[in-house]
Amino acid sequence: MRKVSQRLVAAVSAAVVAAAAGSALAQPDLYISEYKFNDPQMSAVRIDGTNPRTLFPIAPANWLPIGLTYLPSTGRLVWLDAAGSVKLLSANTNGSAPATIFTMAGFGRGASVDSLGRIFFVVGTTLYRVNADGTGLLALFTGSRENTMGCPRVDATNNHVYVGTDGKIFRMNLDGSQRKEIVRGGSTIRAVGLDVANGNIYWLDTDTITDFVGRAKLDGTGFTILIDNSPNTTGSSGYIDMLVEPQHNALFVADDFRNDVRRYPMTGGSFTTVFSSVADRSPSGLVLSTGEPTPPLLDCNGNGVSDTVEIANGAADCDNNGFLDACQAEPCKPRVLLFDTGSNAEESQGRAVGAPSSWQVFQAFDVPAGGWQISEIGTDGFMSSFADQSGLRIRVYRDNGTGIRPDESVVLGETALSLLFTTYDVNWRYGEMEIDLPQGRYWARIEAVKPGIVGASVNHGFTGQPSLSRGSSGSFIDASVSAALRVVARNVCDADFDGSGFVDTDDFDAFVSAFEAGDQEADFDGSGFVDTDDFDAFVRAFEAGC
Repeated sequence: MRKVSQRLVAAVSAAVVAAAAGSALAQPDLYISEYKFNDPQMSAVRIDGTNPRTLFPIAPANWLPIGLTYLPSTGRLVWLDAAGSVKLLSANTNGSAPATIFTMAGFGRGASVDSLGRIFFVVGTTLYRVNADGTGLLALFTGSRENTMGCPRVDATNNHVYVGTDGKIFRMNLDGSQRKEIVRGGSTIRAVGLDVANGNIYWLDTDTITDFVGRAKLDGTGFTILIDNSPNTTGSSGYIDMLVEPQHNALFVADDFRNDVRRYPMTGGSFTTVFSSVADRSPSGLVLSTGEPTPPLLDCNGNGVSDTVEIANGAADCDNNGFLDACQAEPCKPRVLLFDTGSNAEESQGRAVGAPSSWQVFQAFDVPAGGWQISEIGTDGFMSSFADQSGLRIRVYRDNGTGIRPDESVVLGETALSLLFTTYDVNWRYGEMEIDLPQGRYWARIEAVKPGIVGASVNHGFTGQPSLSRGSSGSFIDASVSAALRVVARNVCDADFDGSGFVDTDDFDAFVSAFEAGDQEADFDGSGFVDTDDFDAFVRAFEAGC
């Protein structure tokens, strides 16, 4: 028995050693492109930060590699170089057999591949696809704003490609068809990552006022800042690329200010520096030695059928986000607006809130005879310094009897919210505030929760009384225009469009007339736009009788 035990112990010990060795071997490498004028290179490191090494130098003329991918089937790295023009380049991982796949004039970003080895990349404001041999160039999608389109990300399982531009993330089929808006309210979205199994999308947002990793659900809800680098940048961004790897619960971020690559858990939090560039080089592209992560089937209701297929076959997707309405808590939520100044997002100037002078913005609104039952209050604008993410709050006060100033001695209602980051788009944000207001004039005060560090700008409105501002001096400043403010009704029949107290054909006719005229009152879902989503939302409410 003693000999058997010794053999058993030896066998177990050998198994443990072998398992540990196998685990170490199973650690994939992180391939990293590094840029430096006339001295770029390709490097690698284990994802735990061990064994950092240089793979091969890149030709000096191709010194700006931006975007990197890898094809395990061929053992080839593929990257885009943007020095002087766009060049799609490839080589073996030891640098041998270098090749130029495709060239084009302009400035580009990114390289991502589908299951057929076709390469997706960006030049200027356009997303392209090209075959692995450089033939078959196809323009898939063109954005509207310069310098906002970032690196694309292919989901080879579901045959989708994601790309950020114009402050939004779009998803489309691999031929550019069936484009869906997944997330809105970003600024300059440089890279996208996916965790389809948990229904999440990640992105890198880099601009003069943003430098963060964000996360949202694939239906566009739950906009969250996971990692905030903005306090460490001034007038420019540091983050340059990102890679999400759900299998290892890893989120890798390349920073070309710090010249390093950090690994975070996918929920954010503490990090480990896994790679540091030397000799004045900076990391610029990331990919795993196992290739791009392979997501599972996008099937939010778990019935084994792709959501894309179900929607193509008629399943409800009222907000056109590619996510089944049945999987969302409040798809195309209708809002009946009691008060709406509108939001002039195209205007460059708004009303400052919070830092640097603890600004507060006041907007008056008048409640008619009969009073209002309120469920929400909202505003629109953008964050300029989101700091600790404590955000904004809106408090409601009575008028002090003068008609031009609030009585701030009693708070009637309070709510918290955070604005998003697009400086040129309409992105209304709402906070719950259930209060009953009798006839009279009231004031909404919009302020930062921590006014010394959090800053924002509230957009100007188109209608309504001029707003007021007050800074750290305590003095009121009169504005010439209103501030963006919406007051949302509670316990009302949404489809009673004409306010008669009944839902009938008069309501349908009234809505259709407003919709065809493009009137803002036809913004039935409160999105800030009058479009087919509003019509669909109204029809559902009308058919339900409320």
